[in-house]
Amino acid sequence: MRDGGRVKLCQLANTAQPGFMPVESLVVLAEPFCAYRTAGVTRRYAAKGANAEFNFIIRCFNMVELPVGAQYAVMEDGEQYRIDTAEPMFNEDALDLTLIRVEEFYAVATE
Repeated sequence: MRDGGRVKLCQLANTAQPGFMPVESLVVLAEPFCAYRTAGVTRRYAAKGANAEFNFIIRCFNMVELPVGAQYAVMEDGEQYRIDTAEPMFNEDALDLTLIRVEEFYAVATE
């Protein structure tokens, strides 16, 4: 059920020391367990329109809303994705995220 492991939900922020050049890094806001979704992907793609593209959908468990400011998802393998949409699944206490792969990776702030 939670075959995707953990996903890091992140916000893009300036992590430079005061007075230095800005450095944009991903700051982790939450690390829920997730699963890759396969059912209903075709229906969602058709509903979004012919020009819409996304890489895949994951279901994040034990959350019904996205943390404030979360814009990116980092999977366990280090791949980074932009969060396109978030749809709550109230019957499962979960959140479905539609993810789009980013071209250039950001550094993930450790602290």
